[in-house]
Amino acid sequence: MTVKLMMFGRRAPGQTIAENRLHMKDVHGRLVLDYIAADPQSGPRRYTQNHGLDGVFADDEAAPLALRLGLDFVTQIWFEDLTSLKASRETPFYHEQLHPDESRFVDVANVIGQPFSEEFTRGPAPGPADIKLFVVRPRGADAIDLFDSLASDEVAFSGYCRNLAVTPGPIGVVDEVWARDEDEARRLLDHCRQALDAEATYGKHSAAYLIAREYRLFAGR
Repeated sequence: MTVKLMMFGRRAPGQTIAENRLHMKDVHGRLVLDYIAADPQSGPRRYTQNHGLDGVFADDEAAPLALRLGLDFVTQIWFEDLTSLKASRETPFYHEQLHPDESRFVDVANVIGQPFSEEFTRGPAPGPADIKLFVVRPRGADAIDLFDSLASDEVAFSGYCRNLAVTPGPIGVVDEVWARDEDEARRLLDHCRQALDAEATYGKHSAAYLIAREYRLFAGR
Protein backbone atom coordinates (compact mmCIF):
# COMPACT_ATOMS: atom_id res chain seq x y z
CA MET A 1 0.00 0.00 0.00
CA THR A 2 1.40 3.38 -1.02
CA VAL A 3 1.64 5.76 1.93
CA LYS A 4 1.88 9.55 1.95
CA LEU A 5 3.90 11.09 4.74
CA MET A 6 2.42 14.51 5.55
CA MET A 7 4.29 17.13 7.57
CA PHE A 8 2.23 19.92 9.16
CA GLY A 9 4.12 22.85 10.62
CA ARG A 10 5.26 26.44 10.86
CA ARG A 11 8.37 28.29 9.81
CA ALA A 12 11.38 28.40 12.12
CA PRO A 13 11.38 31.03 14.90
CA GLY A 14 12.93 34.31 13.81
CA GLN A 15 12.27 33.64 10.13
CA THR A 16 10.14 35.68 7.73
CA ILE A 17 7.65 33.98 5.46
CA ALA A 18 9.75 34.91 2.42
CA GLU A 19 12.90 33.47 4.00
CA ASN A 20 11.05 30.29 4.88
CA ARG A 21 9.62 29.82 1.38
CA LEU A 22 13.01 30.40 -0.24
CA HIS A 23 14.83 27.91 1.97
CA MET A 24 12.07 25.31 1.88
CA LYS A 25 11.77 25.23 -1.90
CA ASP A 26 15.23 26.12 -3.21
CA VAL A 27 17.51 24.71 -0.50
CA HIS A 28 15.70 21.84 1.22
CA GLY A 29 13.77 20.94 -1.90
CA ARG A 30 17.05 20.70 -3.80
CA LEU A 31 18.46 18.40 -1.12
CA VAL A 32 15.48 16.06 -1.45
CA LEU A 33 15.89 15.97 -5.23
CA ASP A 34 19.60 15.24 -4.77
CA TYR A 35 18.64 12.39 -2.42
CA ILE A 36 16.28 10.90 -5.02
CA ALA A 37 18.96 11.16 -7.71
CA ALA A 38 21.72 9.69 -5.53
CA ASP A 39 19.67 6.86 -4.00
CA PRO A 40 16.44 6.25 -5.93
CA GLN A 41 15.71 3.08 -3.96
CA SER A 42 15.66 4.96 -0.63
CA GLY A 43 14.38 8.32 -1.82
CA PRO A 44 10.69 9.30 -2.02
CA ARG A 45 8.52 8.16 -4.93
CA ARG A 46 6.91 11.61 -5.14
CA TYR A 47 7.51 14.91 -3.38
CA THR A 48 5.24 17.97 -3.07
CA GLN A 49 5.47 21.16 -1.03
CA ASN A 50 2.41 23.25 -0.14
CA HIS A 51 3.20 26.82 0.93
CA GLY A 52 0.52 28.48 3.05
CA LEU A 53 -1.26 31.59 1.77
CA ASP A 54 -4.13 31.94 4.25
CA GLY A 55 -5.85 29.85 6.86
CA VAL A 56 -7.59 29.36 10.18
CA PHE A 57 -6.05 27.83 13.29
CA ALA A 58 -7.99 25.45 15.51
CA ASP A 59 -10.03 26.94 18.34
CA ASP A 60 -10.16 23.99 20.70
CA GLU A 61 -7.77 23.06 23.50
CA ALA A 62 -8.31 19.40 22.62
CA ALA A 63 -6.64 19.97 19.23
CA PRO A 64 -2.90 19.32 18.80
CA LEU A 65 -0.79 22.39 19.54
CA ALA A 66 0.45 22.56 15.94
CA LEU A 67 -3.13 23.11 14.74
CA ARG A 68 -3.83 25.72 17.42
CA LEU A 69 -0.71 27.69 16.49
CA GLY A 70 -1.61 27.73 12.80
CA LEU A 71 0.14 26.17 9.81
CA ASP A 72 2.58 27.71 7.35
CA PHE A 73 3.05 24.60 5.23
CA VAL A 74 2.09 21.02 4.48
CA THR A 75 4.73 18.82 2.89
CA GLN A 76 3.77 15.53 1.21
CA ILE A 77 6.20 12.67 0.55
CA TRP A 78 5.14 9.36 -1.02
CA PHE A 79 6.63 5.93 -0.34
CA GLU A 80 5.79 2.39 -1.43
CA ASP A 81 4.90 1.35 2.12
CA LEU A 82 5.65 2.04 5.79
CA THR A 83 8.81 -0.06 5.65
CA SER A 84 10.18 2.06 2.79
CA LEU A 85 9.29 5.24 4.66
CA LYS A 86 11.19 4.09 7.75
CA ALA A 87 14.20 2.95 5.72
CA SER A 88 14.36 6.27 3.89
CA ARG A 89 14.88 8.09 7.18
CA GLU A 90 17.71 5.80 8.29
CA THR A 91 20.22 6.40 5.50
CA PRO A 92 23.47 8.39 5.85
CA PHE A 93 22.16 10.98 3.35
CA TYR A 94 19.09 11.64 5.48
CA HIS A 95 21.02 11.86 8.76
CA GLU A 96 23.92 13.89 7.39
CA GLN A 97 22.15 16.31 5.03
CA LEU A 98 18.34 16.31 5.21
CA HIS A 99 17.70 16.02 8.93
CA PRO A 100 20.19 18.76 10.00
CA ASP A 101 18.63 21.16 7.49
CA GLU A 102 15.08 20.81 8.87
CA SER A 103 15.68 23.10 11.86
CA ARG A 104 16.83 25.85 9.47
CA PHE A 105 13.29 26.41 8.20
CA VAL A 106 10.89 24.43 10.47
CA ASP A 107 9.67 25.04 14.03
CA VAL A 108 10.77 21.52 14.97
CA ALA A 109 9.19 21.74 18.45
CA ASN A 110 5.73 22.06 16.90
CA VAL A 111 5.65 19.96 13.75
CA ILE A 112 3.51 16.87 13.13
CA GLY A 113 4.51 14.12 10.71
CA GLN A 114 2.19 11.19 10.00
CA PRO A 115 1.64 8.65 7.21
CA PHE A 116 -1.72 8.58 5.44
CA SER A 117 -3.56 6.62 2.80
CA GLU A 118 -5.12 8.72 0.06
CA GLU A 119 -8.50 8.27 -1.57
CA PHE A 120 -9.14 10.41 -4.65
CA THR A 121 -12.79 11.10 -5.39
CA ARG A 122 -12.05 13.68 -8.06
CA GLY A 123 -8.62 14.07 -9.65
CA PRO A 124 -7.00 17.53 -9.66
CA ALA A 125 -6.43 19.45 -12.87
CA PRO A 126 -2.84 19.10 -14.13
CA GLY A 127 -0.39 21.93 -13.56
CA PRO A 128 2.97 22.69 -11.96
CA ALA A 129 1.54 24.96 -9.25
CA ASP A 130 -2.07 24.74 -8.03
CA ILE A 131 -4.06 26.32 -5.24
CA LYS A 132 -5.56 23.93 -2.74
CA LEU A 133 -7.31 23.85 0.62
CA PHE A 134 -6.36 21.52 3.47
CA VAL A 135 -8.87 20.76 6.23
CA VAL A 136 -6.85 19.06 8.99
CA ARG A 137 -8.91 17.30 11.65
CA PRO A 138 -7.54 15.65 14.81
CA ARG A 139 -8.07 12.03 15.74
CA GLY A 140 -11.46 11.52 17.37
CA ALA A 141 -13.24 14.37 15.58
CA ASP A 142 -16.50 13.52 13.82
CA ALA A 143 -15.85 11.91 10.44
CA ILE A 144 -18.03 14.26 8.39
CA ASP A 145 -17.68 13.54 4.65
CA LEU A 146 -16.86 16.96 3.24
CA PHE A 147 -16.85 15.73 -0.37
CA ASP A 148 -20.56 14.87 -0.15
CA SER A 149 -21.23 18.35 1.21
CA LEU A 150 -19.17 20.03 -1.53
CA ALA A 151 -20.71 17.95 -4.31
CA SER A 152 -24.29 18.27 -3.11
CA ASP A 153 -24.07 22.05 -2.94
CA GLU A 154 -22.35 22.26 -6.35
CA VAL A 155 -19.44 24.28 -4.98
CA ALA A 156 -16.77 24.89 -7.61
CA PHE A 157 -13.59 22.85 -7.12
CA SER A 158 -11.29 20.88 -9.42
CA GLY A 159 -10.10 17.99 -7.27
CA TYR A 160 -10.65 16.22 -3.96
CA CYS A 161 -8.62 13.71 -1.93
CA ARG A 162 -9.43 12.30 1.50
CA ASN A 163 -6.35 11.31 3.52
CA LEU A 164 -6.82 8.85 6.40
CA ALA A 165 -4.18 8.20 9.06
CA VAL A 166 -2.67 4.72 8.83
CA THR A 167 -0.85 4.78 12.17
CA PRO A 168 -1.92 6.21 15.55
CA GLY A 169 -1.22 9.92 15.86
CA PRO A 170 -2.75 13.31 16.63
CA ILE A 171 -4.29 13.77 13.15
CA GLY A 172 -7.18 11.59 12.01
CA VAL A 173 -8.23 12.85 8.57
CA VAL A 174 -7.10 15.50 6.10
CA ASP A 175 -9.40 16.75 3.35
CA GLU A 176 -7.44 18.08 0.37
CA VAL A 177 -9.36 20.19 -2.15
CA TRP A 178 -7.94 21.76 -5.33
CA ALA A 179 -9.20 25.15 -6.52
CA ARG A 180 -8.73 27.33 -9.58
CA ASP A 181 -7.55 30.36 -7.63
CA GLU A 182 -7.32 31.85 -4.14
CA ASP A 183 -10.82 33.34 -4.23
CA GLU A 184 -12.33 29.94 -5.00
CA ALA A 185 -10.21 28.39 -2.24
CA ARG A 186 -11.56 30.93 0.27
CA ARG A 187 -15.11 30.09 -0.75
CA LEU A 188 -14.28 26.41 -0.23
CA LEU A 189 -12.82 27.17 3.20
CA ASP A 190 -15.99 29.01 4.22
CA HIS A 191 -18.15 26.17 2.93
CA CYS A 192 -16.17 23.47 4.75
CA ARG A 193 -16.14 25.45 7.97
CA GLN A 194 -19.91 25.92 7.81
CA ALA A 195 -20.42 22.23 7.02
CA LEU A 196 -18.42 21.14 10.06
CA ASP A 197 -20.11 23.70 12.28
CA ALA A 198 -23.54 22.48 11.16
CA GLU A 199 -22.97 18.72 11.26
CA ALA A 200 -20.24 17.92 13.78
CA THR A 201 -21.06 17.31 17.42
CA TYR A 202 -17.48 16.70 18.55
CA GLY A 203 -14.31 18.40 17.37
CA LYS A 204 -15.93 20.92 15.04
CA HIS A 205 -13.67 23.71 16.34
CA SER A 206 -10.56 21.54 16.42
CA ALA A 207 -9.94 21.61 12.66
CA ALA A 208 -7.24 23.77 11.11
CA TYR A 209 -7.59 25.15 7.58
CA LEU A 210 -4.80 26.08 5.19
CA ILE A 211 -5.02 27.57 1.72
CA ALA A 212 -1.73 26.78 0.01
CA ARG A 213 0.12 26.92 -3.28
CA GLU A 214 1.19 23.46 -4.40
CA TYR A 215 4.66 22.82 -5.83
CA ARG A 216 5.12 19.34 -7.29
CA LEU A 217 8.89 19.18 -7.03
CA PHE A 218 9.10 15.51 -8.00
CA ALA A 219 6.13 14.13 -9.90
CA GLY A 220 7.10 10.49 -9.51
CA ARG A 221 8.60 7.55 -11.33
